This record gives sequence, structure tokens and C-alpha cells, in this order.
Amino acid sequence: MTGFTHLRTVSGFSMRYGASHPERLAGRAAERGMDAVALTDRDSLAGAVRFARASARAGVRPLFGVDLAVRESVPEPGPTVRRRVPVRGGAFIDESTPRVTFLARDGAPAWAALCGLVSA
Repeated sequence: MTGFTHLRTVSGFSMRYGASHPERLAGRAAERGMDAVALTDRDSLAGAVRFARASARAGVRPLFGVDLAVRESVPEPGPTVRRRVPVRGGAFIDESTPRVTFLARDGAPAWAALCGLVSA
């Protein structure tokens, strides 16, 4: 499968959305003959170091990214309604927020930009 690259892959660090360890993702990509594979966990870069090490061992080029929730920068006028989410005693996860996947280009500046996005 040379020439094909998964650009949106999540690991077990994306609770409820992924189950595989980063090492397993890199290993499976190598088994399938992929040159590269991206790790784009939700709202976190927690698996990136393990993924980078495993990719180096497997001979696969690691691509780093993150899947982030985005919201409008200007709130709508009117009274503010606080939705019940797990942090505030709710029992559900609000899936209505749009999400965007950001991929880093090669190099330290791109990694720094991803870290900045996640921690903003």
C-alpha cells in the first residue's frame, strides 16, 4: 500500500474514539507497507512521543496532528445558558461543537504550533 497515508488516526488517548496504542498503530502501518501515518488524537498530543518512538522502530514516518473542537469567537447576544456537560454534572458529551483536524508540517516550529493550539 505504498503511497497511501492515513491522515486522521486516533489512539486510545482519544477516550471513546480510539482503542489502539500508538505503538500498535505504527506497527500496523508498517505491516501494510505504508510509508507514513498520522496520529490525530482528540484535544491532546498525549500519545505523540510513544507514537514517534514506535514509528522510528517500525520504519514509518510519523505525522503529527490534533483534532480540536472550535467555537465562534464572538458569543451570541442574549442570556448565557450553561449546558449540562460531564464537568458540570451532566451525563452526556455535547457533540454539536464543530471539530477541525490540524496537521503539523515538518519541523520544530510546526510542533510548537500544535502544542500552542492544544494549550490555548
